[in-house]
Amino acid sequence: MFSVHSYVMTLVRIMLLICVGLPLVRYISCLVTRLCLQRFSKHSAQVCGKVIFYSGLAAVSVALLHECGFNVTALLGAAGIIGIAVGFASQTSVANIISGFFLLLERPFSLGDTIKTGDTVGIAESIDLLAIRVKTYDNRLVRIPNETVLKQPLINYTYYEHKRIDVLVAVPYDYSIVCAQEVILKVLKGQSLFLEFPQPSITMNKVASFDFDTQVRCFLSVRVWVASTDGSRASGALVFLLKEAFDVAHIPVAIMPII
Repeated sequence: MFSVHSYVMTLVRIMLLICVGLPLVRYISCLVTRLCLQRFSKHSAQVCGKVIFYSGLAAVSVALLHECGFNVTALLGAAGIIGIAVGFASQTSVANIISGFFLLLERPFSLGDTIKTGDTVGIAESIDLLAIRVKTYDNRLVRIPNETVLKQPLINYTYYEHKRIDVLVAVPYDYSIVCAQEVILKVLKGQSLFLEFPQPSITMNKVASFDFDTQVRCFLSVRVWVASTDGSRASGALVFLLKEAFDVAHIPVAIMPII
């Protein structure tokens, strides 16, 4: 026979699980998130905190069901069977979830980095359960499945502090290469956008003509370093400034960024 004492003790355990267990799970989750923020990215810390929170919530829920008299073993067995069936029906989703954890562990990019995956270039906004979200430069949101990101090459344009910009300048064959180099150096030294260290370089690339033109030209490779945060605008700015400088010097040139 169910005694009053047993009923009271069960009620006390239920109250402890609700009033102490749930706040404790929340506190541990926040503590783990703060600790992870010291070593990992903000998104990784949030994921770790959520894993701890939902795992603790599941444990407290199972304990509550047990205290309420439910057959937890039978419920877990039924949940396992349902989980297997759902797993077979959603293999793609499971693959994306696993791939998402690999992306968090490897950390090939962080939130706010400029990345290229496939034909998509933009700023990484989030790594969700099934996909990453990328904001393109024309203000579109692109959702890419985690498995797709993991399988194909990924370029992180802002992973390192500095980025090199390469431009090919074609000057007339009969024009002084030394004078052309002086014009280019004057442009590079007059702009804070281009870094002094690592030092820029100007080297002879080849002597040839364009496919559509018979005029022989001297091709100079211009390599200059910029901050990674300026990488998206530096190439166009360099071409513009070189074109303006050579126009002032009355030197007909062709300028091509090397991507």
